[in-house]
Amino acid sequence: MLFSPPMKRLYLFLLLFSLLLPVAGWAQSAIDLRATTHKASGGGHLSMLRDPDAQLTPDQALASGAWQAIPAALSAGYTSDAIWLRLVVVRAADAPQDWLVRFTNALLDDVRLYRPDGAHAWREQRAGEDTGRASWPLDTRNVVLPVQMETIGQEVWLIRLQSKNAMSTNVEVWSETAFGDTSRREYLFYGLYFGCLALLIILHVFFWRMTREKQSGLYLLYVLMNTLTELMTVALPQQVLHIPVTVSDPLLGLSMCVSLAVGVHFSLQQLELHPVWPRFSRVVLYGARAVALLSALFILSGRFSVGVILMQQVAMALIVVFISIALWLLGRGHKPARFFLLVFGIFYAGAVVSYLRNMAVVPTNFWTDHAIAIGALLHMILMSLRLNLRYDGLRRDKEIAQAETVNAIRELNEGLEVQVAKRTAALQQEIAQRVQLEQELRQSLEAERRIKEEQQDFVAMVSHEFRTPLAIINTTAQQIAKNLDAARERTLQRCQNLRDAARRMAALVDEYLTADRMDASTTAFRPALCDARQVLDATLAEWPEDRITLVTQPLPSSFFCDRGLLQVALRNLLANADRHSTPGRAIHVDVACDESGALHIAVSNHGEPVPEDEIGRLFQKYFRGHAAQHQPGAGLGLYLVQRIAEMHGGSVRLDNDGSARRVTFSLCLPPSAPA
Repeated sequence: MLFSPPMKRLYLFLLLFSLLLPVAGWAQSAIDLRATTHKASGGGHLSMLRDPDAQLTPDQALASGAWQAIPAALSAGYTSDAIWLRLVVVRAADAPQDWLVRFTNALLDDVRLYRPDGAHAWREQRAGEDTGRASWPLDTRNVVLPVQMETIGQEVWLIRLQSKNAMSTNVEVWSETAFGDTSRREYLFYGLYFGCLALLIILHVFFWRMTREKQSGLYLLYVLMNTLTELMTVALPQQVLHIPVTVSDPLLGLSMCVSLAVGVHFSLQQLELHPVWPRFSRVVLYGARAVALLSALFILSGRFSVGVILMQQVAMALIVVFISIALWLLGRGHKPARFFLLVFGIFYAGAVVSYLRNMAVVPTNFWTDHAIAIGALLHMILMSLRLNLRYDGLRRDKEIAQAETVNAIRELNEGLEVQVAKRTAALQQEIAQRVQLEQELRQSLEAERRIKEEQQDFVAMVSHEFRTPLAIINTTAQQIAKNLDAARERTLQRCQNLRDAARRMAALVDEYLTADRMDASTTAFRPALCDARQVLDATLAEWPEDRITLVTQPLPSSFFCDRGLLQVALRNLLANADRHSTPGRAIHVDVACDESGALHIAVSNHGEPVPEDEIGRLFQKYFRGHAAQHQPGAGLGLYLVQRIAEMHGGSVRLDNDGSARRVTFSLCLPPSAPA
């Protein structure tokens, strides 16, 4: 049967047709322009030539033997080649001279029309996104080139096209009157189309503000991104705002990437796939986001076609996956799958047709050019109805819940009588608790009275403590004044007494006034960048050189701290070590900075270890140990050190090594950045 006579004739016919088809391309008919011609489509009249290096001149292109006839409009997909189109136009004697050549793709980067000038040369007309819309011959959405045919008869037109977007377009020749009428109808159509989308956006803005529902907000973002993509695709913002191609192409690509990520998230929600396959849903969602991000990086780096093709191919694969899953779930009684197949199937069908047109699989015509726009509009209208119905259902559920709540309240009121008796017993128990609380308040008042007495004692102690160093300073100054010729050693000793008294005064000021400042205001802590080494040297300079042994490592030149409070903490640690140090033994100060940038300061003195029963109270306010009873002080030094360390986010601790008879207080201040 395969080689029967009828089948042989069929095979012979198909062979001859396939052999003659390329030859027939050169027999493409010309476009006849007559007085009655309003619009002539180039579909079926065009021949195409690829120019990979974009170096051909019109004469070289015309003389090439690689021309191929194309059966309809141009659909070459994404390509970096320059595409030449050959079109033969015949003007009849009764036809007007002025015509308009329109290209249906609004995103062509470079459009050049070459017409013979009658002197064996070519007249060139240019437009396109790379040229800049301000330089276009006509302010139109698509490239439209005015043509004046002075001669009657045949002309061969050459058209050179380049674009980062899909190379799919038709070439149309219009009369001026028909073009004006069609343009007005076209803008009316786009006005209605985008007006519907704007109305949807406005309604969902109010709807989202009213409900504050996450799904409504996601759908609003979904509609916004799709609307922006459609606007940039038909080039209305580019025409109205004269947006340059360096901005419009990345903006279009990024809107498509965001639409992919948001659309996948929204599709998963509407299909309610997460409860069924949670792990698969997360993989698809994060995978789509990763592809959208990668495509956006390609687009921003100038590889527009790579990013858009990657994003579109993944989108097509996801459409197949979603439709397959929806069909599988529909067969298992999953209710959301029915709605998903209806509403998203319309949109997916338009997206598939648009993708196939961009990849040169289906021809370019009105329906393929506007398939995604029509599908998106129907999809969004149905989705809006779905969301409104869903909200109505939620509102009804809320009303039912409110009715159930009223019934529950009624039942609760009926049981209140039982609760009153229980509450009476509870009130009696509460009265007993109030009596106990009153006793606790009395105890608190008694504690406050004791604190007030302690404060009065503290004021008296401060007065006494300040008088002692002042008396020493006054007496020593009088002795120096009366005995100006006294021995040098005697004078040095008196100067030393003055320094000791002054240091004691500074310590008292640090203890009393700093404590008052920190307790009275939360603004006592004023950190700033300072040199840690300078702070340390300035503090140690207040002491005799042979009194302190310093061991230090390299310190940061920029350390964030309150310089004044840090010096107060260091003075108090040094003063504490000085009071309790064995006579004749130096105070050891070890300073280091660890890998994290934290500052560690250890102050050690040789002396009796701190008793175990006093260690827990060392940092309490006004606490003075047994060894400090016969020495001046107010019990504020270590308390201030701890407060200052806490303000810096650090800590201070006692390292009480009884075996070595060495007492060490370690101050640790972590690094912190300026607020």
